[in-house]
Amino acid sequence: MSYDDLDSSIGALKKAAIDAFMADDGFYEDKFGTNYYYKWGWAPNGYEMPNASGEGGGKVDGMPWNDDISYDGVRSRVDDVVDKWRALPTGADAGAYKTSTSSAAASLGASGSGASVADDGAILTSTNTMGDLLTQELVASFIGPMLDKYYTQFKGVSQSLGAAAAILQINYTMQSTMWEGVRDDVATIVENAKSACAEYAESKGSADFQITLGVVATVAAAVATVATAGAAAPLVGAMVTLSSAASTAVAAISADASITGGSYDEIMSSFEEALETLRTAVSDQESEVRTMLSGAVNAIIADPGGFDLNRYRIEPQDQNFSDEIVMVRQHTNTVSSNMQRVIEGLDAAKTALGSPPYSDPTPHAAISSGTHSNALNLFDYTADAINSTLQEYSRGKDLFDAEVENYFNADEENQRLVEQLAASEALTPN
Repeated sequence: MSYDDLDSSIGALKKAAIDAFMADDGFYEDKFGTNYYYKWGWAPNGYEMPNASGEGGGKVDGMPWNDDISYDGVRSRVDDVVDKWRALPTGADAGAYKTSTSSAAASLGASGSGASVADDGAILTSTNTMGDLLTQELVASFIGPMLDKYYTQFKGVSQSLGAAAAILQINYTMQSTMWEGVRDDVATIVENAKSACAEYAESKGSADFQITLGVVATVAAAVATVATAGAAAPLVGAMVTLSSAASTAVAAISADASITGGSYDEIMSSFEEALETLRTAVSDQESEVRTMLSGAVNAIIADPGGFDLNRYRIEPQDQNFSDEIVMVRQHTNTVSSNMQRVIEGLDAAKTALGSPPYSDPTPHAAISSGTHSNALNLFDYTADAINSTLQEYSRGKDLFDAEVENYFNADEENQRLVEQLAASEALTPN
């Protein structure tokens, strides 16, 4: 039986549990098809069986002084255990965010599926091209600050943004895949509890069913999709340390369940324990991912300039420049076009990431506290930083273009534009 048939399985479990409950007292299903449990003594004594879904039953058939009985206690015990496991998410709604965060990470040169976040992708390729030309071919007093902010620091920022997106990808990959495993495990546990009750009621012998929880391996595989560190960015290293720690911790979680017992109460108690083992496994796995997500946010807060280019302020520069200015149109055009490619890459990452899920895509409050609030927090930080970095980098390109035009076509208007852009751009240290 699959999770889609859970209601039917629960009904069958109730019927089997009532069979086991009655067998404890020596009542067994009448083999002549009368739909009664009978216990034979000096006179027959019987009670009506419930239907196949565990409903009804309990009417007496025996001595006139015997009363009807109720099976409500058995049914309630089953419901109390399984109700929190009804209507579990499928993970499909988290799948869209797995895709969006993966696309954003890829645009930024990172991936939660194993690709390096260092010097990978169009953004960093264009950044390296621009940096080489600024270093080797152009001479001007503004080149040093431009290199510091838009080459050296930006490389670290873009890698850090990519790593943050990859950590989000790990979370949504987990949430999009784990719930089918949880649903399968619930269905298996319910089915085994039914079989254990039926086996005991049939033979009054001890039942023993061992269950390996599939969700444990499913989540371990999802979280193991870890981005590798880029040497250029300390924040990237911190992000990867967090994701690697989460992967190691989740992989260490193991959980097996069993349905055993030689009485109704023993079997039902082991059924309750099996579902609690599953709940604990889900909760423990999500706890490790929450630690990863909150650690990423803390790393961002601790070093905002390593994550958002707009928050970075350059170090004091050596102002011992000569009056010489060397610019060639071919080189300045190449720098400008590569900066434009970076802008387009950042815009693609911003568009790919999109808006966060403000409601939990995998609601399951009865099972565990989940990862949604932690993921939402990191998502907001990441989206804001990508947008802020995009705006700041665009201002930097405008300033570079204005400086170049002022060199080739010096006039009062161009000079005023350069001064205006420079005033809005932090190319001088505070």
